[in-house]
Amino acid sequence: MTQPVDGIRVLHVDRDPQVRHAVAARLADDDIVVESVSTSEAAVEELADGRFDCVVSGHDESALDSVALLETVRSEYPDLPFLLCTDAGSEALASEAVAAGVTEYLPRDGDDGYRALVDRVERTVSEYRATTPIERQEQRLSTLVSNLPGMVYRCRNEPGWPMQFVSAGVRELTGYEPDALESGRVDWETDVVHPEDRDDVREAVQSALDSGEPFEVTYRIETDDGQRRWLWERGQLLTRDDETEILEGFMTDITARTEHRRALEEQRAYVEDVLNSLEDLFYVVTPDWSLRQWNEQVVDVTGYSDEEIAEMTALEFIAPEDVPTVEAAIERAIESGSSRYEATVQTKSGETIPYEFHGTALSDTTGEFLGIAGVGRDVSERKEREQTLRQYETLAESVADPMYVMAPDGTIEMINDALADHIGYERSEIVGASPEEFVVGDGVERAEERIRELLTTDRDVATFEMWTVDDDGEETYNETKIAVMTDEDGEFEGTAGVIRDITERTERQRELERYETILQAVGDPVYTLDAEGQFTVVNDAMEALSGYDRDRLIGEHISKLMTPEDVAAGEDLIAELLADPDRTNGTFEMGLQTADGTRITCENHVALLPADDGRFRGTAGVIRDISERKQRERQLEQFASVVSHDLRSPLNVVQGRVNHAIATGELEHLDDAADAAHRMEALIGDLLTLARQGRRVGDLEPVALDVVAQAAWSQLDADEKDLVAETDSRVEADFDRLQELFDNLFCNAITHGGAETVRVVDTDDGFAVVDDGDGIPPSQRETIFERGFTTSEEGTGFGLAIVDTIVRAHDWSITVGRSDAGGARFEVTT
Repeated sequence: MTQPVDGIRVLHVDRDPQVRHAVAARLADDDIVVESVSTSEAAVEELADGRFDCVVSGHDESALDSVALLETVRSEYPDLPFLLCTDAGSEALASEAVAAGVTEYLPRDGDDGYRALVDRVERTVSEYRATTPIERQEQRLSTLVSNLPGMVYRCRNEPGWPMQFVSAGVRELTGYEPDALESGRVDWETDVVHPEDRDDVREAVQSALDSGEPFEVTYRIETDDGQRRWLWERGQLLTRDDETEILEGFMTDITARTEHRRALEEQRAYVEDVLNSLEDLFYVVTPDWSLRQWNEQVVDVTGYSDEEIAEMTALEFIAPEDVPTVEAAIERAIESGSSRYEATVQTKSGETIPYEFHGTALSDTTGEFLGIAGVGRDVSERKEREQTLRQYETLAESVADPMYVMAPDGTIEMINDALADHIGYERSEIVGASPEEFVVGDGVERAEERIRELLTTDRDVATFEMWTVDDDGEETYNETKIAVMTDEDGEFEGTAGVIRDITERTERQRELERYETILQAVGDPVYTLDAEGQFTVVNDAMEALSGYDRDRLIGEHISKLMTPEDVAAGEDLIAELLADPDRTNGTFEMGLQTADGTRITCENHVALLPADDGRFRGTAGVIRDISERKQRERQLEQFASVVSHDLRSPLNVVQGRVNHAIATGELEHLDDAADAAHRMEALIGDLLTLARQGRRVGDLEPVALDVVAQAAWSQLDADEKDLVAETDSRVEADFDRLQELFDNLFCNAITHGGAETVRVVDTDDGFAVVDDGDGIPPSQRETIFERGFTTSEEGTGFGLAIVDTIVRAHDWSITVGRSDAGGARFEVTT
C-alpha cells in the first residue's frame, strides 16, 4: 500500500446511504477525512465552499450521473483527482469517464474494493501533490490505460488496421504481446478478427467515419491460443497525419454477456418447442377471456387457424352447457391461485371432446390479476391414462427446472439432472437421502405443512419458498412447487416437486421495490415514455396533476396530455439531446391538458433513457407545475410597470415642490407636495391589495349578500348616504374578498359618482350594485376595469381593477351599464 498522505480530505458522492457510511468508515480508519453527499449539486457546492484533495463518486443511471459531475469538476478543477468507484458500471460508462478525464476507474467489490479504494486515494493524492499539472495528466492517462478492463489502441485506418500503440490489456484480451501488433507481425484484421465478421466490422467503421461520428462495433476474435471471444469496441477518428487517418479506441471482452444473451434466446426457443411438443392444450387467457398464447396442439385439436383463434374468446371453444363451470373455476383460480375442472371442448367442425383443465392464476408484483395459464388434457380414456396424467401433473410444471419425487416415508426417490447440478452432489448421494441434508432452516417443515394442506383440501399444487445448500456450502433461495401423488383409491403415494432458483429474482424484486418507493417519494409528477412516446411508467403525483388514472395513461401517447405544438417542442429537445453526446437531459415549458380540460403551465425536465446498444429507448421526465410562478412573473411585470409609471408623476411633484420650497422659502408649495404624497399613499395601498390577493380566493362557503354588503358599508365614512340591500340571496364566495368587492363598488359610487343611495339587488343569475349618481359614459365602459383608469384626480385607478380581479378569482363575470335612476349599474353573474 502507498505510504499514507497526511491531511487528506475526500469528498464522497453516492446515492446509497449504506455505501456512503461504509466508505466514510473505511477511509476514516486510515486517518482520511471524508465529507459525504448524495447528489451532484451538493458535491459542487461543497467543492466551492472548501478545499478537497480528492473526489470519489459512485454512479446511478437514474439519479447520479457521475460523468456529468466529472465534467463539471474538470471545468473548475482540471487536476483534482477524481475516482469513479461503482458496481453499476459498463463499457460505455468506462469509455465516457475516460473521455471526460477521470483519474481512476475501479469497481466496488466488497472489502477488496474498499481496500483498493483506500490505496488509490492515498496514491493519487500523493502523486497530485508531488507533480506538475502536465505530469499529473500523463500519470492519470497511464494509470487509466493500465487499469481499464480491456485494451486501448491507436491505429491507421488502412487494410489490416496497422497498430501504432496498444495497451498492455491486449495480452489478456487476445494472448498477443503489444509489440507483436505494433511491429506488424500480427495483423489485427486478418489474424485476430473472425473471418466471418471482417467485412461487417470494416463496413460499420467506415460508415461511421464517413458520417463524422464515433463508431461502436461488436464482433468475434480468435485469440493466440485459438479461443473465440466476443469484443465490444468504440473508437473515433483522431487526426489525419500526411493524409493517413489515425483512429483511437477502446475494446473489451463481452463474451460472457453475449453468450448469456444467446443462452436466453435459446432457452425461450426451447420452452416454445417444449410447449408445442406437448400432447395437451397449453394456453394463456387474459382477464377479458381472449387468448394471449397457445401451443400448436390448440390449432390441431380445435381445427381453427392461429388467425381465427386470435379473434376468439376462450369461452367460444367450450360447449354452452359447460360455460358456467368454466367461469366458476376461473373465479376459484383467482381466489386460491389455481383450479382444476372438466369441460367439453367444441371444435370448428362441431365435434365435442371431454377435457380436464388445470389453470393457474397469473399476477404481477402488486398482486393484480393478469390472467390464467393452463393446460387441457383429453380425458376420453381417463382410466387408461390416469397414471400418465398424474406424472404430467407433477412433472410438467417445468422440465428445465430441478425436480424430484419423494416417497411416502419422506426420503428422496427420484431426481433429475437439473436438481443434481443445483445441489452439487452425485445422483447416488441424493437418492435415498433425507431432504434435511440439503435444505436450510425450516424448509422441510414448510413442505410438510403444504403436503398436509393438499391432503385435506381440493388443491393439487402448493408453492412455498426455502433455502438449499450445495456441496460447497453456498446457499440458494428457491421457489418450490409441490404436489401430492395418490393411487386409484386415493391413498397417499408420496410427493413430487419442482424447484426454481429465485435468488436473483428476489434481489431484483427488492431493488425494484426500492426504486418504486423512491419514484413515489419524489413528490413531483414523474413518467417514462418508450421510443414511440407512449407512457410506460407514471407515479401517483402524475395521476393527481393530470386527473387521469395510471391505468388509463399507461400505453397512451404523450399527446393525450400535450398540444401538438408542445409535442413538437419536446421532440425537438429530444433530437438535440440525441445529437449531442455530452447532453442527456434538458427542459422545456408546456401546457399540460388535464382530464377535465384544464390547461396547466408546466416545466418538463426530460432525460434520455440509457441504451447500451446506442438505440433510442425513450425518455424519462419530471413535470413541475409553474402556473403560480408564471402568474407571479406577470404580476411582477405589472407592478413594475405601475410603479414606474403611476408613482412617478406624484413623486416628481413631491420632489419639485419640496425643492422649490427649500429654494424660495415659500412653504405653501408643501401643500401641493403633501397632496401628491397622499395620492402616492393611496396608490401604494391599492397596489398592496392586488399584490397580496392576486387572483386567488380562500375557502368558498355560502354567504348572505345583504350581510356582506352591510359589513362593507359599515367600514365607509358615509353617514349621510344610504345603502339599501334588497336581497336575501346567498352565493358561494370568499367572505373577505366579496366584502372588498362591495367596498370598492360603494366607494366608486359615493366618491366618484356622487351617489346619495346605493342599492344591492338580485338578478336572474347573480346580483347587481346600482346607484343614483352621475353614471358612467358608454365610451368609458369598455376600459373602466383596466388598472390605472380613473376620471378623478384623487383616484388611483385601481378600485374597479380590484373588483374585476375578485370577480375573476371566483370564476364570475361583471358588466357595467346605466341604472334606472341614471347612475351606474354593475351586474355580477355568478
